[in-house]
This record gives sequence, C-alpha cells and structure tokens, in this order.
Amino acid sequence: MLNPFYIPSLGGMATPSQGVVWHVKPDTGSDGNDGLTPDTALRTLVRAHQLAFANRNDIVRLYSESNTAADTTDYQTATLTWSKDLLHLEGVCSGSMVSQRARVANATASVLSPLITWSADGCLVSGIQFFHGVADATALVDFNLTGTRNRFENVHFAGVGDATQSAAGACSLKIDAGAENVFKNCVIGLDTSTYDADATGVLFDSAATRNWFEDCLFQGFISAAGYAHVTVADATGIDRWQIFKNCLFLAESTNKSVTQTSVFSIPAISQGKILLQGSLAVSDGGAVDWDSNNRGIVWNGAVAAAAGAAGGIMTNQ
Repeated sequence: MLNPFYIPSLGGMATPSQGVVWHVKPDTGSDGNDGLTPDTALRTLVRAHQLAFANRNDIVRLYSESNTAADTTDYQTATLTWSKDLLHLEGVCSGSMVSQRARVANATASVLSPLITWSADGCLVSGIQFFHGVADATALVDFNLTGTRNRFENVHFAGVGDATQSAAGACSLKIDAGAENVFKNCVIGLDTSTYDADATGVLFDSAATRNWFEDCLFQGFISAAGYAHVTVADATGIDRWQIFKNCLFLAESTNKSVTQTSVFSIPAISQGKILLQGSLAVSDGGAVDWDSNNRGIVWNGAVAAAAGAAGGIMTNQ
C-alpha cells in the first residue's frame, strides 16, 4: 500500500518506496479500529506505534479535531517511546509554529520524565507540539532525543510548562548522544510559565554530535538572569559541532526586569564547538552575552551590534 504524504522541506507530495499511513484522532478515534483510514482512526500514538512497521517509511498522522487542547491532544500516562526507525510522525493541523493543535502532552497529574523518548533513527516529524506541564519538580524532561539523523520541522518542544518543574536538569529538549539531527522552523521553550536559572531550553549530553538548528525560536519567560537557552551538561556534553543558523534567542521577564547573563551555559569543556550563523539574541533590560564564561567554544559570524562587541546581540533604543 503506497500513500503520498507532504514533506514541507520539499514543498509537495512524495511517495515512499513502501509504507502504510496510520491515522490517529485523539478525540474521536478508537484503538479498536484498524487505523488505516481517517474514518477508522486509532485514538493513541502508543497503539499506532505498536501497529506500524519499522524501516518501511510508514507514516503516523495525528489529527487536530478542534482548536481546544482537550480535543486535539494525545495525553500520556507513561513515557511515550518512539523506537522504530523510519517511522514518520505528521501533525494534521494549520502548521502554525507556536503551540500547534496537533499535540502530545502528559495527562493531568501524570508525573513523567521524560514525556517522550525518541530513540528511533531516520524519522521525519512535522507539525507537532510536545507539551509537558505538571506541578512537580521531578517532571524534568519534555523530549529526550537519543536517535540519529531525524528531521524535526515546524515542531514546538514546549517543556517546563509549570514553574514548579524549573529544577536542575529541566529542559524542553534533551539531546542525549543524539547525532546528525536537523531542527527546522522549530520553537524550543515557552513564555507561558516562568523559568529560573535551573531550567534550560536545550540540554546537550553524552557527546551530542553534529546537530543542526535552522530558523528556530528559543524562548523563555525568565525570573533569573542565570537562565540559559542552551546548556552543555559537562565536559563531554558535545562533540564535533552544533550549528545554529538564523535562530532567535528571546528572553522576556516581568516589567522587563531581568537581563539574561548568557545565551549558552558551557562548562570547562574538552571537545566540540558551537557555530552561530546569522543568529540574534534579545534580553529584557540590556545586552546578553553569548557565553559569559568565554570558553572559546562559541564561534559567531554575525556583525557586531552597535552597543556591544559580542556580535549578534539586538539593541533596544
């Protein structure tokens, strides 16, 4: 059974060499259905993952059935593990960048860390929001990526959705040994909950290698100057390069009262580098540094801003 599906980066329909499309409607579907048509849609991604084949370019479509969270979200009571290579996930919704209505989230009061473990390789994920919010300081990680060569396009990694979660290790996206993944037109972080210095947007760990971020928004509503959008966990948290091309790093605060100290939090490090191409940082109250520790790891190709020598820092007049 061959099914065409939309690949945003190619701007049109594509037909895989093999594979089945599985349909999921979190409001009106049923896991007793076969999932092979919109009219016989499944209810959960867990069941779709069970039925789908690895290494055959199967596609799972998660449908938005309204504009309300309750009708368009697949709620998880346990960590959702996506482990099948070349099993693609597509949100059927308007395609907005922020808070897409094709959603995956934790069920009310379900304390999960992580919400998602993505160990699969070679998957295309598009048009999905992964929201993680619960009033518990142990619900730390929204999306844990250990797989390689995946492409995430128009995906919102919306972690630390409750201020209580802003504890050490809390993040929207953890790349734990994940390598050669691409993030295009993605949003990392939220501005609807408050982040202190313990939380971060992206956490690199276990020699994360050759990951590429392009046209992405990193956002946070912060209560502490020490909040960093990107954190390297330790001396071997990254390897080779991490590239950020045309990305915007935005930190906001109540009454513009908090000036972020550093976009990146980097420890004394033994390997790897961070490359910035055409990226900009904005912080309330004043200019922010790319790396306040000046570790020599961040390489920035932006022209220096008028009011600062760091380069690529937007100024407010």
